[in-house]
Amino acid sequence: MFWRVLYEIFIILLVITYAILVFADPARHPQLTNELLRQVDLALIAFLMLEYAVRLWRAKRKREFVVSNWFDLVAMIPIDHYFYLARFMRIIRLIRIVKASPLLWAMMRSKPMRRIFSIASLIMLWSSTGIYLLESGVNENIKHLGDAFWWSIVTTTTVGYGDISPVTTGGRVIATILMITGIGLLGALTANFANHWTEFFETSGQKHEDRMTNELRESAVRHVQQIDQLSPEEYQTLLKTLELLYNQKNERKRADG
Repeated sequence: MFWRVLYEIFIILLVITYAILVFADPARHPQLTNELLRQVDLALIAFLMLEYAVRLWRAKRKREFVVSNWFDLVAMIPIDHYFYLARFMRIIRLIRIVKASPLLWAMMRSKPMRRIFSIASLIMLWSSTGIYLLESGVNENIKHLGDAFWWSIVTTTTVGYGDISPVTTGGRVIATILMITGIGLLGALTANFANHWTEFFETSGQKHEDRMTNELRESAVRHVQQIDQLSPEEYQTLLKTLELLYNQKNERKRADG
């Protein structure tokens, strides 16, 4: 369990670090030379190759594994010396690193997390655009859209560094709305993240059969909660899932008895 937690934390930090390197402007960061980025890319490719080899070795059906994980092979192609492909390949590798973390990948595929991120992104896009239009040329601390987006993040998270503050009435109205909504968004985000974290590590120690049973139960619960909106195909899937769970329950009772 400890090593699994350590691995997930390492991948999360790796994703953040590599994302900064991918989107950073080398012209504004003298230390981020092309040679340094090339060395980072090579080290990352070596890590992805090792991780892929371990998963391939553990796969029971290796041919199907290779076919279904073709994207992983693309991410390991070292063609960064073609400058116009370097940024594209780094974005592909960034996605591949996220896939290397079952926790992060599960969070990205989670509907509640996607809803929260969508709402937060919409609010921050609105506030960034609004504050830029209202404050640009009036507020000397907001010179481009990046400054406005940074201010939106700081205000939404209620950190309030104080480096940028709105000076217009409209800007202060937007700030007030962000402060109010930011508390709820931050609470929802952290609560969902904590829920995914605990559920992931609780189920990771279970047997494969137990994990499959839990997934079936969760799927059945989701379908029951949305039963009024189910299509005929989804309704039949729900019935089959319930039947399968019922049969599994009876089989366990007979095995215990």
